[in-house]
Amino acid sequence: MEPTSTNVAELLHKLCSHLSTDLDGAYELAMSYLSSTSEKTRSSADEKLLCQKIYSKLCSRSSRDAEKFNEYHSKLRNCFILKQRLSVLSLLLALSELPQHSDSTLQLFPIPQLANAKSATGIPAVTPSISKSTIGSVSCTNSLKQQISEQSIPSNNNMALSIHQADRPNERSCVREAVLAATGVKCRNSGAGSRPMQALYSRIAHLGFLHDRLKEFIDPLSGLMPQGLMGEGLVTAIRDELTEYYRSVALLQSQACEGDGGGATLRRVCVWAQEPLHRLTWLANMAHAAQHKKGGELASCVHRFVRHGDERVSSLARRLLTALTYPLLLMLTRWLLHGEIDDPFNEFFIESRSGVPIDRMWHDKYRVREWMVPSFMCREQAAQILATGKSVVFMREACADEPDHAPHAHHLHSLLKPDTEGAGAWWEAAGLGGAVRGAHDAAARRLVAALCSRHHLLDHLAAHRRYLLLAQGDFVHHLMTLLQEELNKPATSLYVHNLTCTLEAAVRATNAQYEPSHVLARLHVNLYPNCDGREDSGWDVFALQYRVDGPLGTLFPATCAARYRALFTQLWRVKRIEYSLHDAWREHTILHKRLKHMPEVWAVMRRVCCVRAEALRVCGALQEASCAGAEDDWAELLAAAASRTDLDRLLHLHLRALDQHSVHAMIHHSTQELQSYLGNVLNETLALRSFESMLHAGIVAELERRDRLERLKAERVARGEYAFTAADEAEDKEKRKNFNQFIAKRKADLNVWTRTYRGHVTALILKLALHSEISLQTLAFRLDYSDFYKRGDAKLHEPLTYQHKRLSEIGLNLAKSKYIERSKKK
Repeated sequence: MEPTSTNVAELLHKLCSHLSTDLDGAYELAMSYLSSTSEKTRSSADEKLLCQKIYSKLCSRSSRDAEKFNEYHSKLRNCFILKQRLSVLSLLLALSELPQHSDSTLQLFPIPQLANAKSATGIPAVTPSISKSTIGSVSCTNSLKQQISEQSIPSNNNMALSIHQADRPNERSCVREAVLAATGVKCRNSGAGSRPMQALYSRIAHLGFLHDRLKEFIDPLSGLMPQGLMGEGLVTAIRDELTEYYRSVALLQSQACEGDGGGATLRRVCVWAQEPLHRLTWLANMAHAAQHKKGGELASCVHRFVRHGDERVSSLARRLLTALTYPLLLMLTRWLLHGEIDDPFNEFFIESRSGVPIDRMWHDKYRVREWMVPSFMCREQAAQILATGKSVVFMREACADEPDHAPHAHHLHSLLKPDTEGAGAWWEAAGLGGAVRGAHDAAARRLVAALCSRHHLLDHLAAHRRYLLLAQGDFVHHLMTLLQEELNKPATSLYVHNLTCTLEAAVRATNAQYEPSHVLARLHVNLYPNCDGREDSGWDVFALQYRVDGPLGTLFPATCAARYRALFTQLWRVKRIEYSLHDAWREHTILHKRLKHMPEVWAVMRRVCCVRAEALRVCGALQEASCAGAEDDWAELLAAAASRTDLDRLLHLHLRALDQHSVHAMIHHSTQELQSYLGNVLNETLALRSFESMLHAGIVAELERRDRLERLKAERVARGEYAFTAADEAEDKEKRKNFNQFIAKRKADLNVWTRTYRGHVTALILKLALHSEISLQTLAFRLDYSDFYKRGDAKLHEPLTYQHKRLSEIGLNLAKSKYIERSKKK
């Protein structure tokens, strides 16, 4: 018998859980119906009337359901196992009239129970639970009220009852005034009665004060109501709360206004008022905190109450937040799926600015308003939402690609589907971050894939590095060879079309000819004259230009093009100096074969060759540092583009690679102090080239004079004359004397230049060794790896060198580790 009863109780409990939100009340109601002993006193007419009522209720919904009910009822009548058929039908009708899973019928405030506890013969000792469970169901409660009102209150103390009945008129009037005061209605005799009654009355009247505050908050004329769609959502939720409050007060008033007051007392009303007082108090606190706020700031204000320790306050704030964030959900999904901002009241945390050109759309048109980001959404999610919408807009406007459906919409399925399984609101769903991240990754991959496939992003990145950063060595060397004669002219005599022809010749003669056509078509020559008024040569104004347009303008904006031009100018200058030094070495090698009979110039030529090698080593180290320093950053950039990383990441890696190039080329803002020192070194290297050209010209002129003199001697001897006259000898001695003076002066100039050059190199090494960038400290060590400059200058002592600095850091780390070990032992 016990297992059967347990099974029936479980089935009944499961039925009540499917049909009502108040499981305990519905279960007690079911037990009261099924345990009722009035089944035998009911006739078939009562069953027929009940079936007609059920049939008419089903017909209002679906005729098919009504026909099924008739069929099932006929089978039930022929079944002799079920004995309480009428009680079961009454229970099903009562359960169907209980509140369902809907916000409109959700019980937010307690149902007043002011009547005295009475015993009913048909429904023993379950009257309070029945009344709580069946509020709002008029057909069920009417019969119950009639049964309750017909009962009497048994009492063992007749004197106490008579005293109580004598005080009932005054008590009933106080109860009625208290009920009215709970809705903000002021009464005349509010201060009458004893002090305990006044205390109870004031506690109940505080509900009216809170009610008036909420009414003022949702009144458009008060100036306190929040603006915008999200503000309207909050106001609507508060109105729903007040509606449920009115419903509970109306039931309280109906019970207090019954014939004898229904057993209502101020103490019972005060007990009922505890829950509404708590709820209205926190509603008023939330309304006060939400004044003059809108959008995400309003949502953050309400979200603070969600983290409250009281479960009732947290549940109330969660309900309000769900209502007010529904417009935010609509704006969010519209932005994520279509890249459109429908925000008439400036409530969305993403802002759109007008008048932004297409090439700056990704950078400047949209931005996140930090103060509008809701507190339940982290900054990373806001950035991902911004990038996802920008990707959709970029594909539509810049790439002219608008698909029929958003390919990342399936990632937002958990965000967009309604809450039917009780998983919580969308803003507190566990998959919100994952859905946003998945949509962001899908949209970013699609955008970068379009840039790489249709707009050849990888080819253009590699072309910038090869031609503007001089990584294509054969092309750069051949171009410099072809342009040498042209660029030695003044800048005012150069023309772009002549230089363009030379550029095309260099492309055809080197490996650059195998580049794709979309790369070669964007490579151009440009001249950038200085505005300081000085006369420049062609080397100073010449520059290569790589023109990009369309969607690629986002990755290579005008500011980025200016940085490429500055880098090209600096690298081109160093490359030109190295090329000129190699050209001087070639001239020296050719000239050296003719100096067998001119020993007076051997020393100066050997000295010039040594200082030229020294300058070449410095230039080579500078070029290698500028190229190798950013090699890893460029490799990471190209790998990220090949793996379809998001566009913001590519922009960051691109700027970082340019920053590394700028640092190693010493044109970055962090290396401004080094620019002047490097400029002095490069200027002195150019002066060496000019000095060597002048020296070679003097030596060649003396060689040619001596060759002419030897030929003249040979001609005279052939004619039978004296080979050398006294006048010729005196003239030759004078010219040799002048040449020796020229060589001596050149030696003195070379000594001065050497001291100046090495002084500038020493100062540069010193500044590099003291710089915070580790790679520049390494460059200082490479420039003076043999301690040549340190031996010649007392400034470069060991405490200032890169090696000693690294050793000092190692020693400091060892000292810290020893100190930590000693502290642990203590």
